[in-house]
Formats: sequence, C-alpha cells, structure tokens
Amino acid sequence: MQRSGKTPARLVEATALTLIGMIAVLGFLSAAAAAQVRQGQNPVQALPGALLPSILIAASLAGFHLFLRSQRLHGEQIIWPCVSLMFVIGAVMIGRLRGAEGLSQQLVRGLFPGLLLAGLFVARPQGIEKVRRWAPVVGLFALILPIATSLFGVVDETGARLALKLGPLPAIQTSELIKLSMIIFLAWYVEKQGRAAEGRARSFLGWLRIPALPYFIPGVLFVAVATLALVKMSDYGAVLILGAIFLAVLYAGFETRVFLTVAAIALVLAGLAGLVLAATWEIPAVIQYRFMAFLNPWSTAAITLNGLPTGITISEGPGYQIQQAIYAVISGGLTGRGLGFGSPDYVPLAHSDFILAAIIEEFGAIIGVAVLFLFAVLLLRIFRIGILLPPGQVFERLLLVGIGAHLFTQVFVMAGGTLNLLPVTGVTIPFLSQGGMALLTNLTEVGIVLAIARRMEGLNP
Repeated sequence: MQRSGKTPARLVEATALTLIGMIAVLGFLSAAAAAQVRQGQNPVQALPGALLPSILIAASLAGFHLFLRSQRLHGEQIIWPCVSLMFVIGAVMIGRLRGAEGLSQQLVRGLFPGLLLAGLFVARPQGIEKVRRWAPVVGLFALILPIATSLFGVVDETGARLALKLGPLPAIQTSELIKLSMIIFLAWYVEKQGRAAEGRARSFLGWLRIPALPYFIPGVLFVAVATLALVKMSDYGAVLILGAIFLAVLYAGFETRVFLTVAAIALVLAGLAGLVLAATWEIPAVIQYRFMAFLNPWSTAAITLNGLPTGITISEGPGYQIQQAIYAVISGGLTGRGLGFGSPDYVPLAHSDFILAAIIEEFGAIIGVAVLFLFAVLLLRIFRIGILLPPGQVFERLLLVGIGAHLFTQVFVMAGGTLNLLPVTGVTIPFLSQGGMALLTNLTEVGIVLAIARRMEGLNP
C-alpha cells in the first residue's frame, strides 16, 4: 500500500544540500581568485565568471532534491547529500585543473544525463521489474560490448582499447556500461538459478556443499568470456572490479557453505589458469611496468620493450605518476596548501585516476579521510536498504550488493594506488574523477538504489 499524505519536506536533505550549494559557490570562487593571485592579477576580476558553474551545479543538485520530494520519497535523505558533496569536491578540483572545458564535459556527458536516468528510475520504480525481465538481453549486451570494443575500439597511447566510437558520436568508454550490465545479469541469474543450484547441491567434506553444476557453469562461463574480452581490451582494472562484483553477488546469493566451496574451486581454477598463462602467455608490458613501479617507483632500472632499451627508467616512466602522487599527499599534510595554491598539475591524470592526491594536496589529509568517510556512509546506506528489503526481493537485494561492491572496489583500488599500497590499475573514483560515462553510470546506480528504496516504502508503509 502506497503512503499517503502531503509531499515530504525532506528537511535533512534540504539542509545538507543548502550547505553543499554554499560549498560549491565558495569553492569555485576561491579557485578562481587563487588563480588570479598566482598570476599577480586582481582576484575580483575572475569572480563573476566563477559564479556560473557553481550556481548551475547547485541548482542541478537542488533540482534533483525537489524531484525526490515530488515523488513522495520519505526516507533515505543521506544518500543524495553524500553523492552531491563528493561531486562538488570533484567538480571544483576538475575546474581547477582542467578549466571550463573539463568541467563542461563532466556536466554535459556525466551529470545531466546521469540525473535524467536516475530520475527515470525513481519516477518509475516498477522499471526494476522491466530490468529483471530484460536481464538476459542486458547480459548479452554486456558480452557483445567488450568483444566489439576489444576488436574495433579506439587504441589509446598505451595500446589499450577502452573506448568504442560509433560514427560521428564521441567515443564512449564501454567498461563502465559493462560493469552495470554484469551487475544486472548476475543478480538475475543468481536469483533465477540460486535455489535450484542449492537445492541440488551435494555434501562435500562434511559441512561444505557443491552446487549443481548444470545450474552454475553457464553463469561462470558468461563471466569468464566477458573477463577475457576485457583482458583483450587491456582494461585490467575493469577485470578486477568485475571479479569483486562476481564474488560479492555470489556471497549474497548463496548460503555460506556453498559460497565457500565455489570460492575454493574458483581459486584452484584461477591458480591452474595462472600456471598455464605463465607458461604460454607473455604478460603485457603495461602490467609488468605497473608492477615494477609498485615495487619501487623510484627505481633507476631501465625499461625495455621487446628486448630493446627504451632509454627511460622506471622512475622516469610508470613510476613517475606514483612519485608525484606521494609527493602531493606529503605536501598537503593535514590541512592542505589551500585551494589553488598547491601543484597537483604535476601529478599525471590528477583530474581522473589520481584526483584523491590532488584533493589531499590542496585540502589536506583531513578532507581526504572525510571523502573516504562519505563513501563509507553511502555504502552503509545502500546495504541498509538491502537488509530491510522483504525476503522475496532477491533480485533487488543482489542489485544493491553488486552496486555497493562496484563503488567500494573502485574507491579501494584507487585510494590504494594513490598511496602506493596497491598497483595502479587506471580506475576512476566514483563522483570525484573526471569521466562522463563513469559519472553517468554511477548516478544511474544511485537512481536504482533510490528507486528500490521508494518501492520498499510502498510495500512497507
């Protein structure tokens, strides 16, 4: 039964967004003024031009809040402020590093279409049922897309094929679409086959149980083919994320003793595959260089390509961005050097992969930790909805688990890479990094989460 009554005020969300809007205005004004000061010019001259993007962003975020009010969504007033604050911090830094052009791409290719798709899910929460019905088609799309990209994608400077260009349209980075498509497919497949697989499971070593293979193998093969296509694309970060999503959905969809058996079998198969690949497959140069840079980014060892010296060392090549990221973090200290007064532009890809280093340098480690805390709060709210769902909504619960695993893995991998705790994989940080398709996908995921929350309110008045 749907809740009745007047439109909810959503005062907590409204108050938070008011403060976030003020932060956006102050952030863009401060960055513009600092740029003028560093050039020895009058800072007041740049302030009018900085007002437009900040007001546009604040109005967009507030507009989505008003839309949520109009849809009579009562709960979950924390999710949108968390997303909005992270986006504002990222947008200010992107504007600081990439100027109007970079910020415009983030808005036009990411924020605006992302809000539209998120709004469609919230306005039509029954669309989740349509997503379930079309999940096999979505899964097929998730399989065809990486194969097409690996064969016909645009080759970047590293030799990877990460983007697909169709006619006059701008190239799109397909790995983000692949991840969301795989989340939908895995949620549908585990819901559809999970009970049958568990019901026909056989005991193994006493407590453990082996699921019925006819129900389990097709899904594993599907994921394996998508993974091989991503390897062909040289998008190894997406492979890592897809693996995390796969494990998370399996863990949530099966009882523990079945999951542990499957995980153990998967580890054995992965080990065997690793031995075969080690003997027959030449590890791509990009992986070798990233691993060497992870071990010692200051190494003076010469880099060779196809047995020939390239004339540069690890520290001059793949280790350089890690060095600069670490220097930026150290330079920022606890409180930062001030917005516009650091040197994050020395960090390669500071606007995308290494935006966390740029944030810490200019805002300080305190704000860096606060950003990670925002992600933690967002994930807890997403998983909370999954816990509160009625037992019969397996597909929706698995969707939430997959979305949460997607967001967590991206943050974990890139935060670890920025601090050289993990090898760099070239993954963007959700809502912060520049990347139109990544932002569009993440906002769509937020829309799915809020749509499920709205459905839950209708089922549990």
